[in-house]
Amino acid sequence: MTAATAAPVPYGPTLERWLQRLANEDRSHRTLEAYRADLDDTMIDVAAAAGALADRAALAALGPVERAAAVRDALAGFDLRQVTLDDLDGALAAFRTRPDPRYTRNPTEAPRARAANTVARRAAAIRSFFAWCEDTGRLPDDPARKLRSPRRPRRLPRTMSDAAAEQLFDGAATGSRWPERDALIVALGLACGLRLEEIATLRLDNLVGDPAAPDRILVRGKGGKERSLGVPALVADALAAYLPTRRVRLDRLGLDARTLVVSTRPRPLVDPAGREIGRTVDASKETVAYVVDRVLRGLGVRQRGTRVHGLRHTFAAIGLREGALNLRELQEALGHASLSTTEIYTHVTDEAVAEGMRHHPLGRRRGTPTQ
Repeated sequence: MTAATAAPVPYGPTLERWLQRLANEDRSHRTLEAYRADLDDTMIDVAAAAGALADRAALAALGPVERAAAVRDALAGFDLRQVTLDDLDGALAAFRTRPDPRYTRNPTEAPRARAANTVARRAAAIRSFFAWCEDTGRLPDDPARKLRSPRRPRRLPRTMSDAAAEQLFDGAATGSRWPERDALIVALGLACGLRLEEIATLRLDNLVGDPAAPDRILVRGKGGKERSLGVPALVADALAAYLPTRRVRLDRLGLDARTLVVSTRPRPLVDPAGREIGRTVDASKETVAYVVDRVLRGLGVRQRGTRVHGLRHTFAAIGLREGALNLRELQEALGHASLSTTEIYTHVTDEAVAEGMRHHPLGRRRGTPTQ
């Protein structure tokens, strides 16, 4: 069968099969939804360029229900064989300069173009999808193979000073309704370098050995990858203080919890259909973020971009700088798939070296040698 007479490759079912493949690889639900949103939004521009869908201006004039139906119907059967590199380049350029909907209420604050990292993530999703279409024989050629994305700026991670990091744990109890729990949350971020979601989803049975004095902590990170961490004294002490209060709280509420960290108030537990089937005090990401934000604000060290991930960055930068972990060990502790991701923390160390050189006694001499 020639390319001209080959069966159409409808976007809708093809996208679902690709997402199903990624789900089988244990990609997170959040990752799958991000891929779906990126590709659906891209294909709106591609389909409009092919005349299969109205342009965005015409779509904007429709009501929300009509607009969603028009997009769904047009994309479901759109033939992916029609897609060209120029179509994808045009869609990516339009996305880069299109006003960000998050600034609808304050359009004057919207940046002139989306961040390079945001555009690069979308380009990566597009390339991954079309490469899979070619690899599985759905398309004879990959139109996204030569799709280029902007160079991502290499930004230094935001870290806290040593003094602020030392104050943070003691500050967790100040003004807290549950000081033992809040101290544990801060300890897991600052002394173990756990991500926000990792703290929220850590289970009691992830503590290997006696929970009050565990030998190891098993952490399930991005992509379902599990890593085994040692238990720093700071975390061990926090666990010993917290676990008895956890049991008392749960007994008082008449509930149990799967997560190590629990919320102070029960919330509805719903099934996939949205029906309420009980109550839960399992931790949420919002709970963890709120606690860390409160502690940082209380100490006056809250900065833009410095929340739970700021604790993780601080753990990494100080651990590497003080020689507690080498680069390869730090990669394992943080759960990074690539060593290049971990290497950004070497630049924090470089900054410390640069600062020291600026204050070197011989570097402070003034004047030039005389002849």
